[in-house]
Amino acid sequence: MNKLCLYYDPVFELHSPPYGYHIESPERLTYAIQGLQDSQLWSRAEHLPVPRRGGELSRIREVHSWDYVEAILDLAEHGGGYIDPDTYVSPGTPLSTLSYASAVLDASEKLLSGMCDVALVLGRPPGHHAGYFGRAMGAPTLGFCIFNVSALVALNVHRLGYEVVIIDIDLHHGNGTQDILYSEPVFHIDIHQDPSTIYPGTGWPWQTGEAEGRGTKLNVIAPPGTGDDLYVELFRRTLDLYQSLSSTPDLVIIDAGFDAYIEDGLGSLRLTTTSYYTIGSIIARIGAPILIILQGGYSSGLYRALPALLAGLLNMPNPFEEHPSRTENSIRRKALKHLDELKEHLESTPL
Repeated sequence: MNKLCLYYDPVFELHSPPYGYHIESPERLTYAIQGLQDSQLWSRAEHLPVPRRGGELSRIREVHSWDYVEAILDLAEHGGGYIDPDTYVSPGTPLSTLSYASAVLDASEKLLSGMCDVALVLGRPPGHHAGYFGRAMGAPTLGFCIFNVSALVALNVHRLGYEVVIIDIDLHHGNGTQDILYSEPVFHIDIHQDPSTIYPGTGWPWQTGEAEGRGTKLNVIAPPGTGDDLYVELFRRTLDLYQSLSSTPDLVIIDAGFDAYIEDGLGSLRLTTTSYYTIGSIIARIGAPILIILQGGYSSGLYRALPALLAGLLNMPNPFEEHPSRTENSIRRKALKHLDELKEHLESTPL
């Protein structure tokens, strides 16, 4: 069986709301850990320490402007607060996020050296909405995100000479990741709810990259009402499209959001654990080591869908099997039209 490595440290809970309730809170990790424990995946994993390397701040500056990084550090030093209406900073935010960066970089090294087959980093705060200057691609806020560790590790692995692909399955488009990597020849597959219906309003089929990154950004739209059948179909077709454009990667990064799960409460997709389990099985067949970086998911999605994804990746039974949801034909036609638009745009702007 594939070897699962898991990174978790209480330091990831130091990023906490400076006052009042916020949906992106340390309790998110409690949901995730409980689901992994109840599914027996927690005990199956090899638990690795989060290294305290030093130098993470200079690495963060590879993907974010110094002005943005300095604004985060200054706000944290002065007791924290809100950097925008959605996104907070607390005194513990720098340590949480820099430790997250350290963990994902260490995990990538373990994966590329063959010490792990699948690595899960249970860290926070999330980062896929954080672009080079903070808010990305015209988004109104940072969407709970601080530093983009996914873009950081992808860029690091790419510059070491490896082929890497990011697969973002969060409910929302990973606009920050795309912003940072838009001119880089790093493939980024992003399947998300229709941008006209949800934050951040980006991730259209014609946004496929520029310069050296032209044709490497594959944005796939799932209309509201998308069920398991359509979501998995879109995923299969998009992965086939990616594999027609690229060689087998040396590393797969999953930006793992679970807010598209039907009971998680933030969106209009209707996914059950069936989608996450099946997607895990499909990604496993790529035949490359897999790094899972936590993005969204705030309640049931973390408890049920995260273990289902892992089980699919590890060729184990779905620990939270559910009856799959189905999609109306009108919604399916709309989604496939968007996918055709992506294909047409890629054909007109080849690599």
